[in-house]
Amino acid sequence: MLLERLCNAVGPSSYEDEVRNIIKDSIKDFVHEVNVDKMGNIIAHKKGSGKTVILDVFMDEVGFIVTAYNNDGTLKFTPLGNVQEKSIPCKNVIIGKNKINGVIGLKAIHLQNKKEREEEVDIETLSIDIGATSKEEAKKYVSIGDEVLFTTEFGILGERYIKGKALDSRVPCYALIEILKENYNADIYAIFTSQRHIGSRGAIISSCNIKSDITIVLEGALTKEEGNKIENGPSISRIDNNTICYNRFIDDIRKIGEKEKIPYQIKKYINKQNDGDSYINTGNTKGVITISIPCKYMNSPILVSCKEDIENTIRLIREYLKSL
Repeated sequence: MLLERLCNAVGPSSYEDEVRNIIKDSIKDFVHEVNVDKMGNIIAHKKGSGKTVILDVFMDEVGFIVTAYNNDGTLKFTPLGNVQEKSIPCKNVIIGKNKINGVIGLKAIHLQNKKEREEEVDIETLSIDIGATSKEEAKKYVSIGDEVLFTTEFGILGERYIKGKALDSRVPCYALIEILKENYNADIYAIFTSQRHIGSRGAIISSCNIKSDITIVLEGALTKEEGNKIENGPSISRIDNNTICYNRFIDDIRKIGEKEKIPYQIKKYINKQNDGDSYINTGNTKGVITISIPCKYMNSPILVSCKEDIENTIRLIREYLKSL
């Protein structure tokens, strides 16, 4: 199952190789060209004679990087991306290309004093235990700079939901792959970007190289009670961070949703970070629109999404592209 493979793949920021290889293999029969730039972005061109459309998703997930060895053989680490610190302790992780098993340790609660129990989790006080008993032993298995990743496995929850790590990036990647399987009149550039969780670095580069009539940024976004509620369909943004989405595009997509009876919602909060900023700032696109797939428990070891939301997002974007 493609979605399962994408979600289980290793791919924290700057270490997206495994995810990139799955995507390249999955899209090669549905596009005319596939290239990878110096930032590790995949740029896939599905040629058409109509309007030029960029479809942007990001590949990376939150994770960590090893920064030092402790004398007792445990490892110090720092986040790659905005990881919820409360969710970090006592989790299984894998480290580096050899996928060394580790556990993020936390002082046992019965050994903590009152102040320690009441304080927020400080990542500086945590360490990763790989079963080594000395710094020298740890060096045999792990190098400074190795990536660290949660080991959450993809799975099904009930009849409607899926669970897994990195759903905020891999679900949109899956959706874009499915979208590319159809034929359109539009001239489409599908861009799978790197390093979004550490400042949208991939999108900063990719946005400089292609001029488009329309840019659609597709991402997973945290659920809210209104405007991005799970099971209510894809969420359309009016504004995200520095991106004011183009009203005409929003109106056109809403009309498509109503005509095809595809549920959608209008997002009522602002994302602090979004690849759309990069495309707006270069001036290489006439307008940006962000479409989000609701995800529970963002930036944590395990996220939850609704299968119908994913399918409705694919349908909405497919029908919009066919209308161009």
